[in-house]
Amino acid sequence: MKRWSYLWAQWRHAHPKRFKDSSNRLLPFVDAVIASTRLSSNSRILCLGPRNGIELNIWNDRGFQKVSGLDLLPTPDPRIVFGDMHRLPFEDESFELVFSSHCLEHSYDINMVAKEITRILVIGGWLFSAFPINFVLSAHDRYDFGSPEGFLQLFPGLQRVWSRETPTEAAVLARRCG
Repeated sequence: MKRWSYLWAQWRHAHPKRFKDSSNRLLPFVDAVIASTRLSSNSRILCLGPRNGIELNIWNDRGFQKVSGLDLLPTPDPRIVFGDMHRLPFEDESFELVFSSHCLEHSYDINMVAKEITRILVIGGWLFSAFPINFVLSAHDRYDFGSPEGFLQLFPGLQRVWSRETPTEAAVLARRCG
C-alpha cells in the first residue's frame, strides 16, 4: 500500500506538468555541465524525470545525440523510457552522464536510487543534480538534502567537481571515481 501511495502522490503532482516547458531553468544547467566535463557528442546521457522531450531536445540541440530519459509517467516520446529510478532498467556502466533536475527529492528510497545511479554510471562518468533545499517535506517532495554536502553523502563513490547553492536550491556536478 505504501508504494501505491507514493505513486499516487507523484502522479497527482507531475501529471498536470507533463507539457511544461522548463527550458529557462534547464539551459544554464546543461551549459554548465557541458563547460565542466569532457563529454563528446557520442556520450550516452540519461535524463531522470524529464516529463517530456524538451529536456532531451536541449541536449540534442547542443550536439548530443545519444540522449534518453526515464520517467515514472508514460509519455509519447519514444526516447523516454517508462520506468522507476529505484530500479533503473539499464545495464551497469551504461551512461557517461546522469542528469537530474528536481527529481531525486521525490524518491521513496533515496539510498536505493543513489546505488542505481552509481551502478549505471561508467567509471569517470558524471552525475548532475539540481534540487530544492530548505522546504517543507510532503508526500511528493520527500527529501531535503540540505546542501550539496548532504546530497553527496549519498554517493560515496562520487567526487564533487563543482556545486552552487542559493537559499532554496542547490546544484551539484560530481564524477564517479574508480
